[in-house]
Amino acid sequence: MNILFQRNKRALIVFMAPLIMIFMVIIIIPLGHAFVMSFTEWDGVNEAAFTGLTNYKKLFTSPDLVISLKNSAIFSVFLTVYQLGIGLLFAFILVNSKIKGKKFFKDAFFLPQVLSVSVVAQLWISVYHGDFGLINQLAAALGLEWRQQWLSEPVKGIIAIVAAESWKGMGYHMLILYAAMHNVPKVYYEASTIDGASAWQQFRNITIPLIAPTLKACFIMAFTFGFRAFEQIFIMTKGGPGNYTYTLSIMLYKSLFGMQKYGYANAVAMLIVVICVAIMLIVERVTKNMQVEY
Repeated sequence: MNILFQRNKRALIVFMAPLIMIFMVIIIIPLGHAFVMSFTEWDGVNEAAFTGLTNYKKLFTSPDLVISLKNSAIFSVFLTVYQLGIGLLFAFILVNSKIKGKKFFKDAFFLPQVLSVSVVAQLWISVYHGDFGLINQLAAALGLEWRQQWLSEPVKGIIAIVAAESWKGMGYHMLILYAAMHNVPKVYYEASTIDGASAWQQFRNITIPLIAPTLKACFIMAFTFGFRAFEQIFIMTKGGPGNYTYTLSIMLYKSLFGMQKYGYANAVAMLIVVICVAIMLIVERVTKNMQVEY
C-alpha cells in the first residue's frame, strides 16, 4: 500500500468513498433488489406478492432452461475460441512481422467493432438467407445442391449467430492482446534468441506468461458474454424459431416483456449473475499462480 495511505487512513477513506458509493448504487443495490424480487410474483402493476422459491422451482423445471443453458454454453465456447484464438494469432503476427501497413490491418480488424449491432445483424441475415444468402448462392455458383437454412435449425442457428458476433468483436480482443504483447520487454526475446529459442518457444515461454493477466481478462469478458448475449440474437432470430436459439438473456426478456412475470425474470437474472460470477472465480482460481511479473 502507498506510504501516504499507510500514514493517513483518512486519505484512503476519502479517495475510496466515491468509488464505493458508485459501486453500491450501480451494482450492489440493483442486485439486492433483483434478488428480493426473485422471490415474488409481480406483474408490474399490482402489489408484489411473496411466493418463496416458486420462481426458482419453475425456472429449474422449465424445458426452456436446458435449451438456454446449452445455447449459452455453445455461444460462450465458440465466441471465446474464435475471438481469443484468432485475435491472439493476428496480434502475434502484427507484433512480430515486418509487413507494411500494420495500421491498416489493425483498423480493418477493429472496424466491425465500431459498427452498430443492428447493422452487423442485418448484414449477416443477408449472408445466411436461405434463398438469396451469400453462402447458399456461392454453393449454387459452384454447382452444388447443398443448401442450408442457417437461422432456422437447432444448434446450427446459434452457431450462425455466434459466428456473426465473433466476427464483430474479434478486433477488440486483438488490439488488447496486441498492446500487451507490444509492451513485453524486447530484452527477453533477445536473450532467448541468443540461447537458440525458436519463435514458438518464445511465444509459449515468454509471451504467454507475460501477457497472462491480459489474456485472463479477455477470456473472462468473452466467456461470460456468451451467457449475457442478447442484442445480436434478438435482432437475428428473437430466440426462434420456437426456442431453437433461446439463451438465458432471451429467456429473461421473454419473461419480462412477453409474459410480464417480473419475479420470474429476476430469478433468471440471478441465475445469469451466479453463472458469470462462478466463471470469474473459477478462472481466478485456475490462473492464480500463472501470472509472471517483469
